[in-house]
Amino acid sequence: MTAVIGDRAVGVDRSAPAPFDAALRAFNLQLALYKHVWHGTVFTSVLLPILYMVSIGIGVGSYIDPASLGGLDYAAFIAPGLICSVAVMMLGNDMVFPVFGGYQEWGGHYLAQRATPLRPVDILNGHLAYSVVFRPFTNCTVVAVVLAFFGVYASWWAALAVVAAALVSAALAPWLHCWASSIKNDANLNMIFRFAVMPISLFSGVFFPASEMPVFLQPLVWISPLWHGTELARAATADVAPALPPVAHIAYLAVLAVAGWFAARRVVQRRLNF
Repeated sequence: MTAVIGDRAVGVDRSAPAPFDAALRAFNLQLALYKHVWHGTVFTSVLLPILYMVSIGIGVGSYIDPASLGGLDYAAFIAPGLICSVAVMMLGNDMVFPVFGGYQEWGGHYLAQRATPLRPVDILNGHLAYSVVFRPFTNCTVVAVVLAFFGVYASWWAALAVVAAALVSAALAPWLHCWASSIKNDANLNMIFRFAVMPISLFSGVFFPASEMPVFLQPLVWISPLWHGTELARAATADVAPALPPVAHIAYLAVLAVAGWFAARRVVQRRLNF
């Protein structure tokens, strides 16, 4: 198809854009969708952590001896984990039904994007950028600021807890995307919440030290991205040494993120290459 401008014939450019520009276009679509549904995420990403802090951090925490937590008040102990667990809860919203629906008639936004010059990997990168960068650095920042009013931070280094939450998102998001992309029946979507999102949120050292878990279950805690992120965030907010050197926690999350991206790319390309 061509259009004539003056004495020149100008064709419609349907070539694929550069990878960064293409991912940015896919990201902007997710951002546009979020502008219509943001109010639906306020409870899970903002109000719920505050309720946890008031009911568990302060209420239950009044019965917990700080000596059992290395001298930390219980509210200060769970605060960094709440910031990081918000990232996991948001991924449950961003990487399950929206991803599954992207291939289906009741959503179809992936199919619509595929009708444009965007490649499958561009669609994947745009969605991951939205969930790994935009969401943690907005919603988790709000939670971190609100929790500051409870006096649970030891220094300004607490701001790095949001970075730790973003690392958790980066490590977990591509795997959830891969899983949701592989499911063909929406009846199986709840499996992701039952066997991934909820166990990770509850048994990753957020509400009690990982050392309190039975010995045979502790390795499951150690492989959890949320545990590594919580350890990093707690080091920033409470000025305590993490279980491993910070570089080890970061390296583990980075390896999970890269491996998950390759796994997700393989599934997305298989489903959208037509």
